[in-house]
Amino acid sequence: MRLSVVEVADLRCAALSGYEAAQPLPPGASSLFGPEVPFGTPAFAARDAADLTPASVQAPAQPIAGWRASGSLWPAERFMVRVPERWNGRLIVAGTPSQRSEFACDRFFADPLLARGYAYVSGNKGLGDGAVLLAPGATFAVDGTVLPRFALSDGRSISFWQHARGSRIERWLEEFLAIAAAAQEIVTDLHGTGPELTYAIGLSNGGYEVRRAIEESDAFAGALTWNAIVWTPEHNVLRGLPEAIAAMEAGEPQRLESLGFPHDVPARSGNGSLYAKNLAVYWYLSAWLHAVHLDPESSLPYGDVNDPAAAEAWSGKMGAWRFDRSPRIAERVAAFSNTGRIRCKLIDLASEYDHLVPPLIHFVEYGRLVSAAGKGNLYRGELMPDAQHVDSWSEDPEYPQMRPGYPRVMKAFDELVTWVEG
Repeated sequence: MRLSVVEVADLRCAALSGYEAAQPLPPGASSLFGPEVPFGTPAFAARDAADLTPASVQAPAQPIAGWRASGSLWPAERFMVRVPERWNGRLIVAGTPSQRSEFACDRFFADPLLARGYAYVSGNKGLGDGAVLLAPGATFAVDGTVLPRFALSDGRSISFWQHARGSRIERWLEEFLAIAAAAQEIVTDLHGTGPELTYAIGLSNGGYEVRRAIEESDAFAGALTWNAIVWTPEHNVLRGLPEAIAAMEAGEPQRLESLGFPHDVPARSGNGSLYAKNLAVYWYLSAWLHAVHLDPESSLPYGDVNDPAAAEAWSGKMGAWRFDRSPRIAERVAAFSNTGRIRCKLIDLASEYDHLVPPLIHFVEYGRLVSAAGKGNLYRGELMPDAQHVDSWSEDPEYPQMRPGYPRVMKAFDELVTWVEG
């Protein structure tokens, strides 16, 4: 493990210095925020943290003195531990959403919790810099293997570290537990004593990480998940998204509620809806990302193919892809499935209008898993009204009926601490 520990005057996201990018980019490649916001810079860390955060969420007013430890467990893996000088004896381990960096939840979670004295660690799930934006004709390779490209309408494309060889989802649990252990050691070295209690917190696929961690480890005293994804062979993002895409492409959005999606929310201007917005921004890309990762006809991570062409061919056809097209897909998901056998107290929050991670599929079903496992006494679930998956979208003036879920999430964290420590 590589590790660098420095004492700093301010641990807040806005005060971050540069970090080590996963690897140099070839000509024609940049971060998703463009060449003016390159990987390895404070600008990228700040932008990644701001991208999902409502503008109404303000940073702590005062600097937070302490120590920052940057580490790496294996190539393309990164984590960052932040330990305040005025430490309260507790550690937060944060799951990372989507294909984002270890900075993604800094505005949501790190800044306010560090200000309250918590130590904090988050990693990148071993996914390098997540995603790379490519100019027309450009390609991106990891360890000599060219990764597949998802074609955009303007001729550019996107490649993901998740499609690198060996980059399987089951490694996310390994990474999460490893950074928790590393952070506990670092805190002990800095303060002379280890954490009294360790909490886990996560959003979206970061919430999936937290659920898996507390199903497999006794290291955590309590956990909070927000719009968490369920992965089982029966319930997962790939059961519904391709069919939702097909329904939208056929001009039949009314079919989506029968697939388990919340009802649509029209834009105030009458031009578009939350279904259409999610389709354009997330559904195509998310379905393709995970489908070609698991499909034995296109998967580089599992070593099924060497050529990215098979995966690239699906980028314009996800409405036709189906989870049951190969039994090996379900077998692969079974290797990293949720079980519901939680080992600590969990508060599980979902958003009423989550059109990317529909509550009926990912929230209700997880509650059933917990109950079936006989762990209902450790579980509290709540559906947050008028919230959606991407909290920053809830301040879009086109959807004035939407409300950010973040204030309720932070109140729920306080309730979790009381439940565990009271």
